[in-house]
Amino acid sequence: MIDSVSGDVARKGTDFVVVDVGGVAYQASCSADTVRGCEVGHPAFLYIHLVLREDTIHLFGFSTLRERELFRLLLTVGQVGPKLAIQILSTLPPQELVTAIAGRDIERLTTVKGVGRKTAERILVDLRDKIAGPGDEGIDAFLLSSDEETALRALTSRSLGFSAREAREALGRLRTERLPAETLVRRALEILGTRG
Repeated sequence: MIDSVSGDVARKGTDFVVVDVGGVAYQASCSADTVRGCEVGHPAFLYIHLVLREDTIHLFGFSTLRERELFRLLLTVGQVGPKLAIQILSTLPPQELVTAIAGRDIERLTTVKGVGRKTAERILVDLRDKIAGPGDEGIDAFLLSSDEETALRALTSRSLGFSAREAREALGRLRTERLPAETLVRRALEILGTRG
């Protein structure tokens, strides 16, 4: 399982990025936002979703965990495959997509090339409760801030070793305080209890 790749950007196109990882180059299909954030010759870090088929291995890369999480949620919709999911994220960045789904905005979803009214309705039916269901904090509960993402990455790193579920629960308890990443990690460790 490939969770992420880190290295220098060897080249990029309109919908892909090639990252050189110790002499091995990995090509990943990416959303427009992720491609824009990568510069040839500069370091890049991509979260990866791997699609394995009989005759191909296809990598999809994301600059943030929230984007990969949305991509994976889109794949649970019967009429949405990986290429369409990337197209959706290229047209509607994460915050816009979540807002459209939570607000049942079919018109916004149908602005995506390849998404007709039926597919848009299916996305709303299948994902609305997962993204902004009753009893949660709505959109804010689904999307992590950049500081929360950084803290989550640190907490789930090999050195600290907490599970994503444990880390998210701890960070969720700190959400109302709007703390910087370093403080979030320190406070989350107090909640979780340090190991070793």
